Amino acid sequence: MANLLLIEDDPAVAESIIFVLENNNHQATHVSNLEQATHSIHQDNHFDAAIVDVWLSGEDGLSLFQRNEDGSEKTNLPLIVISGGGPGRTLEAVTARADACGAVTVLYKPFSDEDLLGAIAKAIE
Repeated sequence: MANLLLIEDDPAVAESIIFVLENNNHQATHVSNLEQATHSIHQDNHFDAAIVDVWLSGEDGLSLFQRNEDGSEKTNLPLIVISGGGPGRTLEAVTARADACGAVTVLYKPFSDEDLLGAIAKAIE
């Protein structure tokens, strides 16, 4: 069982992901923006991994996970990136940014339950 932080602004997508997670014995804390995510990480600092959408209603979901200027990590959570696209969010651009942030994997919406669970297993191993 993993304790996961889900950063997703679309309520329907979040509900679907939480359903899959909970039915597979994972716990999920859902937030819909970066301010809430930052607060949750600093308050609860016991997450095993984060699942983050790249396009959060005008916010860049990966900005929380970019490396600091000195090369250190802003957060050391294993990162699973999810994306359905968005302005300037081509598959290639999302993959390159996710790689630069040290993401375990990138899942493109719609993704299967098996792909999500496999990504979680890889992130927490």
